[in-house]
Amino acid sequence: MKINRYLIIAIAAITIIAQACSSKKEEKQPETVEASKVLVEVSQTKTTKLLNQIEFTGVVQAWEEAYIGAATPARIEKIFVDIGDKVSKGQLIVQMDRTILYQANVQLDNLKNELNRIETLLKEGAVTQQSYDQIKTQYDVAVSNIKNLAINTEIRSTLDGIVTGRYYSDGEIFSMSPSPAGKPAIVAVKQIQPVKILVGVSERYFNNVKIGQTASVTSEIFSDKTFEGKVAKIHPTIDRASGTFNVELRLENRGSELLPGMFTRVALNLGEIEGLIIPARAVMKQVGSNERFVFVVEDGKAIRKTVQLGRKIDDNFEILSGLKTGEKLVVVGQSNLMHLSEVHIVN
Repeated sequence: MKINRYLIIAIAAITIIAQACSSKKEEKQPETVEASKVLVEVSQTKTTKLLNQIEFTGVVQAWEEAYIGAATPARIEKIFVDIGDKVSKGQLIVQMDRTILYQANVQLDNLKNELNRIETLLKEGAVTQQSYDQIKTQYDVAVSNIKNLAINTEIRSTLDGIVTGRYYSDGEIFSMSPSPAGKPAIVAVKQIQPVKILVGVSERYFNNVKIGQTASVTSEIFSDKTFEGKVAKIHPTIDRASGTFNVELRLENRGSELLPGMFTRVALNLGEIEGLIIPARAVMKQVGSNERFVFVVEDGKAIRKTVQLGRKIDDNFEILSGLKTGEKLVVVGQSNLMHLSEVHIVN
Protein backbone atom coordinates (compact mmCIF):
# COMPACT_ATOMS: atom_id res chain seq x y z
CA MET A 1 0.00 0.00 0.00
CA LYS A 2 2.92 2.29 0.78
CA ILE A 3 4.33 1.58 -2.67
CA ASN A 4 1.06 2.52 -4.35
CA ARG A 5 0.88 5.68 -2.27
CA TYR A 6 4.42 6.69 -3.35
CA LEU A 7 3.60 5.88 -6.98
CA ILE A 8 0.51 8.10 -6.89
CA ILE A 9 2.52 10.95 -5.34
CA ALA A 10 5.22 10.61 -8.01
CA ILE A 11 2.72 10.62 -10.84
CA ALA A 12 1.03 13.69 -9.40
CA ALA A 13 4.35 15.51 -9.12
CA ILE A 14 5.25 14.72 -12.72
CA THR A 15 1.83 15.97 -13.85
CA ILE A 16 2.26 19.26 -11.97
CA ILE A 17 5.74 19.80 -13.46
CA ALA A 18 4.46 19.02 -16.99
CA GLN A 19 1.60 21.50 -16.59
CA ALA A 20 4.01 24.16 -15.36
CA CYS A 21 6.30 23.65 -18.34
CA SER A 22 3.34 23.76 -20.71
CA SER A 23 2.19 27.02 -19.12
CA LYS A 24 5.64 28.58 -19.57
CA LYS A 25 5.70 27.60 -23.24
CA GLU A 26 2.31 29.18 -23.76
CA GLU A 27 3.51 32.36 -22.08
CA LYS A 28 6.61 32.57 -24.29
CA GLN A 29 4.77 31.85 -27.56
CA PRO A 30 3.70 35.47 -28.28
CA GLU A 31 7.33 36.57 -27.87
CA THR A 32 8.40 33.96 -30.45
CA VAL A 33 5.75 35.15 -32.93
CA GLU A 34 6.77 38.79 -32.39
CA ALA A 35 10.44 37.91 -32.91
CA SER A 36 9.62 36.36 -36.30
CA LYS A 37 8.49 39.74 -37.67
CA VAL A 38 10.97 41.82 -39.70
CA LEU A 39 11.80 45.18 -38.19
CA VAL A 40 11.38 48.02 -40.72
CA GLU A 41 11.19 51.78 -40.93
CA VAL A 42 8.62 53.39 -43.20
CA SER A 43 7.94 56.75 -44.80
CA GLN A 44 4.57 57.89 -46.06
CA THR A 45 4.52 58.64 -49.78
CA LYS A 46 3.35 62.10 -50.80
CA THR A 47 3.31 64.33 -53.86
CA THR A 48 5.31 67.50 -54.25
CA LYS A 49 5.77 70.19 -56.89
CA LEU A 50 8.36 69.13 -59.45
CA LEU A 51 9.89 70.87 -62.42
CA ASN A 52 8.30 69.07 -65.36
CA GLN A 53 11.48 68.40 -67.27
CA ILE A 54 11.89 65.86 -70.06
CA GLU A 55 15.21 64.79 -71.54
CA PHE A 56 16.03 63.89 -75.13
CA THR A 57 19.01 63.68 -77.44
CA GLY A 58 19.52 66.65 -79.76
CA VAL A 59 21.72 67.30 -82.78
CA VAL A 60 23.35 70.68 -83.37
CA GLN A 61 22.66 72.21 -86.79
CA ALA A 62 23.65 75.47 -88.42
CA TRP A 63 21.03 78.18 -88.01
CA GLU A 64 21.37 78.86 -91.72
CA GLU A 65 23.57 77.38 -94.42
CA ALA A 66 24.38 78.48 -97.95
CA TYR A 67 25.95 76.61 -100.85
CA ILE A 68 27.45 79.38 -102.92
CA GLY A 69 28.43 79.30 -106.58
CA ALA A 70 27.78 80.90 -109.96
CA ALA A 71 24.51 80.55 -111.86
CA THR A 72 26.27 79.24 -114.97
CA PRO A 73 29.43 77.22 -115.64
CA ALA A 74 32.53 79.44 -115.78
CA ARG A 75 36.22 79.53 -114.92
CA ILE A 76 37.11 80.37 -111.33
CA GLU A 77 39.62 83.20 -111.23
CA LYS A 78 40.26 83.25 -107.46
CA ILE A 79 38.76 81.92 -104.23
CA PHE A 80 39.47 84.27 -101.32
CA VAL A 81 38.45 82.00 -98.42
CA ASP A 82 39.24 78.56 -97.08
CA ILE A 83 37.62 76.06 -94.72
CA GLY A 84 37.40 77.47 -91.20
CA ASP A 85 37.45 81.14 -92.23
CA LYS A 86 34.83 83.46 -90.78
CA VAL A 87 32.95 85.51 -93.35
CA SER A 88 30.46 88.38 -93.23
CA LYS A 89 27.32 88.84 -95.26
CA GLY A 90 28.20 90.65 -98.51
CA GLN A 91 31.92 89.77 -98.32
CA LEU A 92 33.57 88.93 -101.66
CA ILE A 93 34.54 85.26 -101.49
CA VAL A 94 34.97 84.15 -105.14
CA GLN A 95 36.06 86.01 -108.26
CA MET A 96 34.92 84.31 -111.46
CA ASP A 97 36.40 84.92 -114.92
CA ARG A 98 35.49 88.46 -116.04
CA THR A 99 35.80 88.04 -119.81
CA ILE A 100 32.07 87.75 -120.46
CA LEU A 101 31.38 90.68 -118.12
CA TYR A 102 33.89 92.84 -120.05
CA GLN A 103 32.23 91.89 -123.32
CA ALA A 104 28.80 92.66 -121.94
CA ASN A 105 30.00 96.09 -120.73
CA VAL A 106 31.34 96.89 -124.19
CA GLN A 107 28.01 95.85 -125.72
CA LEU A 108 26.16 97.99 -123.17
CA ASP A 109 28.30 101.04 -124.01
CA ASN A 110 27.56 100.56 -127.71
CA LEU A 111 23.84 100.25 -127.05
CA LYS A 112 23.90 103.35 -124.87
CA ASN A 113 25.54 105.37 -127.64
CA GLU A 114 23.06 104.00 -130.16
CA LEU A 115 20.14 104.81 -127.86
CA ASN A 116 21.35 108.42 -127.46
CA ARG A 117 21.69 108.77 -131.23
CA ILE A 118 18.22 107.34 -131.92
CA GLU A 119 16.72 109.54 -129.21
CA THR A 120 18.14 112.64 -130.95
CA LEU A 121 16.82 111.49 -134.33
CA LEU A 122 13.41 110.79 -132.79
CA LYS A 123 13.21 114.37 -131.54
CA GLU A 124 14.04 115.57 -135.07
CA GLY A 125 11.41 113.26 -136.56
CA ALA A 126 14.03 111.34 -138.52
CA VAL A 127 13.10 107.91 -137.02
CA THR A 128 9.91 106.29 -135.86
CA GLN A 129 8.93 105.64 -132.25
CA GLN A 130 9.07 101.93 -133.03
CA SER A 131 12.76 102.16 -133.97
CA TYR A 132 13.50 103.95 -130.71
CA ASP A 133 11.52 101.42 -128.66
CA GLN A 134 13.45 98.52 -130.18
CA ILE A 135 16.83 100.00 -129.22
CA LYS A 136 15.51 100.97 -125.77
CA THR A 137 14.40 97.37 -125.16
CA GLN A 138 17.81 96.03 -126.19
CA TYR A 139 19.48 98.50 -123.85
CA ASP A 140 17.25 97.54 -120.87
CA VAL A 141 17.96 93.84 -121.46
CA ALA A 142 21.70 94.55 -121.58
CA VAL A 143 21.53 96.47 -118.26
CA SER A 144 19.73 93.54 -116.62
CA ASN A 145 22.26 91.13 -118.11
CA ILE A 146 25.14 93.18 -116.67
CA LYS A 147 23.62 93.03 -113.20
CA ASN A 148 23.25 89.25 -113.37
CA LEU A 149 26.76 88.83 -114.74
CA ALA A 150 28.18 91.03 -111.99
CA ILE A 151 26.46 88.95 -109.32
CA ASN A 152 27.81 85.75 -110.85
CA THR A 153 31.29 87.16 -111.44
CA GLU A 154 31.89 88.70 -108.03
CA ILE A 155 30.34 86.11 -105.72
CA ARG A 156 29.60 87.30 -102.19
CA SER A 157 28.55 85.54 -99.00
CA THR A 158 24.82 85.62 -98.36
CA LEU A 159 25.19 85.33 -94.56
CA ASP A 160 27.50 85.74 -91.58
CA GLY A 161 29.15 82.45 -90.76
CA ILE A 162 32.06 80.10 -91.16
CA VAL A 163 33.31 78.38 -94.32
CA THR A 164 32.64 74.65 -93.94
CA GLY A 165 33.34 73.49 -97.49
CA ARG A 166 35.57 74.46 -100.43
CA TYR A 167 35.06 72.30 -103.50
CA TYR A 168 37.24 73.94 -106.20
CA SER A 169 40.67 75.52 -106.65
CA ASP A 170 41.74 78.68 -108.46
CA GLY A 171 41.65 78.29 -112.24
CA GLU A 172 39.23 75.35 -112.32
CA ILE A 173 35.97 75.37 -114.24
CA PHE A 174 32.87 75.52 -112.09
CA SER A 175 30.81 72.82 -113.77
CA MET A 176 27.56 73.11 -111.79
CA SER A 177 27.91 69.45 -110.77
CA PRO A 178 26.75 68.60 -107.22
CA SER A 179 29.26 69.04 -104.40
CA PRO A 180 29.75 66.33 -101.74
CA ALA A 181 26.87 68.03 -99.91
CA GLY A 182 24.63 67.26 -102.90
CA LYS A 183 24.27 70.83 -104.18
CA PRO A 184 26.23 72.75 -106.86
CA ALA A 185 28.61 75.03 -104.97
CA ILE A 186 32.11 76.46 -104.90
CA VAL A 187 32.07 77.03 -101.14
CA ALA A 188 29.67 76.29 -98.29
CA VAL A 189 29.01 78.74 -95.45
CA LYS A 190 27.15 77.94 -92.23
CA GLN A 191 25.86 80.34 -89.59
CA ILE A 192 26.75 79.05 -86.11
CA GLN A 193 25.84 82.13 -84.06
CA PRO A 194 23.12 81.19 -83.25
CA VAL A 195 22.71 77.47 -83.88
CA LYS A 196 19.60 75.34 -83.92
CA ILE A 197 19.28 72.07 -82.03
CA LEU A 198 16.95 69.52 -83.56
CA VAL A 199 15.22 67.33 -80.98
CA GLY A 200 12.89 64.38 -81.56
CA VAL A 201 10.24 64.59 -78.81
CA SER A 202 7.81 61.81 -77.90
CA GLU A 203 4.34 62.44 -79.32
CA ARG A 204 2.75 62.26 -75.85
CA TYR A 205 4.27 65.68 -75.13
CA PHE A 206 2.91 67.32 -78.29
CA ASN A 207 0.38 69.47 -76.41
CA ASN A 208 2.90 70.38 -73.69
CA VAL A 209 5.66 71.89 -75.82
CA LYS A 210 5.23 75.61 -76.54
CA ILE A 211 7.19 78.26 -78.45
CA GLY A 212 9.50 80.14 -76.09
CA GLN A 213 9.91 77.39 -73.48
CA THR A 214 13.44 77.13 -72.14
CA ALA A 215 15.74 74.13 -72.33
CA SER A 216 19.04 73.21 -70.68
CA VAL A 217 21.59 71.82 -73.13
CA THR A 218 24.72 69.85 -72.24
CA SER A 219 27.44 68.16 -74.28
CA GLU A 220 29.97 65.49 -73.36
CA ILE A 221 32.65 67.72 -74.90
CA PHE A 222 31.80 70.53 -72.45
CA SER A 223 30.78 68.38 -69.48
CA ASP A 224 31.16 71.23 -66.98
CA LYS A 225 29.01 73.70 -68.90
CA THR A 226 25.26 74.10 -69.42
CA PHE A 227 23.85 76.11 -72.33
CA GLU A 228 20.38 77.61 -72.47
CA GLY A 229 18.14 77.44 -75.51
CA LYS A 230 14.54 78.26 -76.35
CA VAL A 231 11.92 76.49 -78.43
CA ALA A 232 11.88 78.33 -81.77
CA LYS A 233 9.85 76.00 -83.99
CA ILE A 234 7.56 72.99 -83.52
CA HIS A 235 7.10 70.72 -86.51
CA PRO A 236 3.38 69.91 -86.94
CA THR A 237 3.72 66.26 -88.00
CA ILE A 238 4.41 63.00 -86.15
CA ASP A 239 6.88 60.47 -87.52
CA ARG A 240 4.94 57.18 -87.50
CA ALA A 241 8.06 55.01 -87.35
CA SER A 242 9.53 56.66 -84.24
CA GLY A 243 6.41 58.20 -82.68
CA THR A 244 8.18 61.55 -82.35
CA PHE A 245 7.85 65.09 -83.64
CA ASN A 246 10.72 67.50 -84.25
CA VAL A 247 11.35 70.57 -82.13
CA GLU A 248 13.92 73.21 -83.07
CA LEU A 249 15.70 75.10 -80.31
CA ARG A 250 17.54 78.38 -80.81
CA LEU A 251 20.80 78.66 -78.87
CA GLU A 252 22.87 81.84 -79.18
CA ASN A 253 26.24 80.00 -79.05
CA ARG A 254 28.18 83.24 -78.63
CA GLY A 255 31.46 81.41 -78.09
CA SER A 256 30.93 79.22 -81.18
CA GLU A 257 31.52 76.20 -78.94
CA LEU A 258 28.68 74.02 -80.22
CA LEU A 259 29.29 72.97 -83.81
CA PRO A 260 27.02 71.38 -86.42
CA GLY A 261 26.85 67.62 -86.03
CA MET A 262 27.48 67.49 -82.27
CA PHE A 263 25.15 65.40 -80.12
CA THR A 264 23.70 67.02 -77.00
CA ARG A 265 21.42 66.17 -74.08
CA VAL A 266 18.41 68.47 -73.99
CA ALA A 267 16.30 68.94 -70.85
CA LEU A 268 13.11 70.67 -71.92
CA ASN A 269 11.29 72.61 -69.19
CA LEU A 270 7.51 72.21 -69.37
CA GLY A 271 6.64 74.08 -66.16
CA GLU A 272 5.69 72.59 -62.77
CA ILE A 273 3.68 69.45 -62.06
CA GLU A 274 2.59 67.47 -59.00
CA GLY A 275 4.85 64.44 -58.77
CA LEU A 276 5.60 61.55 -56.41
CA ILE A 277 9.20 61.16 -55.27
CA ILE A 278 10.66 58.57 -52.91
CA PRO A 279 14.10 58.00 -51.35
CA ALA A 280 16.43 56.22 -53.75
CA ARG A 281 17.46 53.81 -50.98
CA ALA A 282 13.94 52.37 -50.92
CA VAL A 283 14.21 51.12 -54.51
CA MET A 284 15.49 47.59 -55.16
CA LYS A 285 16.47 45.88 -58.42
CA GLN A 286 15.40 42.41 -59.44
CA VAL A 287 18.47 40.28 -60.10
CA GLY A 288 18.85 39.42 -63.78
CA SER A 289 16.40 42.04 -65.03
CA ASN A 290 15.80 45.77 -65.11
CA GLU A 291 12.73 45.52 -62.89
CA ARG A 292 12.69 47.99 -60.00
CA PHE A 293 10.50 47.34 -56.98
CA VAL A 294 9.71 48.59 -53.48
CA PHE A 295 7.89 47.28 -50.42
CA VAL A 296 4.91 48.94 -48.76
CA VAL A 297 3.23 47.89 -45.53
CA GLU A 298 -0.43 46.89 -45.60
CA ASP A 299 -2.16 45.26 -42.61
CA GLY A 300 1.16 44.41 -40.99
CA LYS A 301 2.55 42.69 -44.08
CA ALA A 302 5.11 43.70 -46.70
CA ILE A 303 3.64 44.06 -50.19
CA ARG A 304 6.06 44.05 -53.09
CA LYS A 305 5.26 46.58 -55.84
CA THR A 306 6.94 47.04 -59.20
CA VAL A 307 7.58 50.73 -59.95
CA GLN A 308 8.51 52.73 -63.02
CA LEU A 309 11.21 55.26 -62.27
CA GLY A 310 11.44 58.73 -63.72
CA ARG A 311 14.22 61.20 -63.05
CA LYS A 312 16.77 60.94 -60.27
CA ILE A 313 16.52 64.14 -58.23
CA ASP A 314 19.35 64.38 -55.70
CA ASP A 315 18.89 61.28 -53.47
CA ASN A 316 15.35 60.60 -54.66
CA PHE A 317 13.59 59.00 -57.59
CA GLU A 318 10.52 60.31 -59.36
CA ILE A 319 7.87 57.56 -59.55
CA LEU A 320 5.92 57.42 -62.79
CA SER A 321 3.77 54.41 -61.88
CA GLY A 322 3.38 51.67 -59.27
CA LEU A 323 2.77 53.78 -56.15
CA LYS A 324 0.14 56.19 -54.93
CA THR A 325 0.04 58.92 -52.32
CA GLY A 326 -0.33 57.92 -48.68
CA GLU A 327 1.26 54.46 -48.80
CA LYS A 328 3.66 53.27 -46.08
CA LEU A 329 6.91 52.84 -47.98
CA VAL A 330 9.64 50.70 -46.41
CA VAL A 331 12.87 52.71 -46.37
CA VAL A 332 14.94 50.61 -43.93
CA GLY A 333 14.95 46.82 -43.66
CA GLN A 334 13.59 46.07 -47.13
CA SER A 335 16.53 43.82 -48.00
CA ASN A 336 15.22 41.33 -45.41
CA LEU A 337 11.72 41.20 -46.85
CA MET A 338 9.79 38.92 -49.15
CA HIS A 339 6.30 39.45 -50.48
CA LEU A 340 3.81 39.05 -47.58
CA SER A 341 6.52 39.00 -44.90
CA GLU A 342 5.14 40.06 -41.52
CA VAL A 343 6.71 43.29 -40.35
CA HIS A 344 7.01 45.41 -37.25
CA ILE A 345 7.30 49.17 -37.85
CA VAL A 346 9.84 50.65 -35.46
CA ASN A 347 9.48 54.35 -36.27
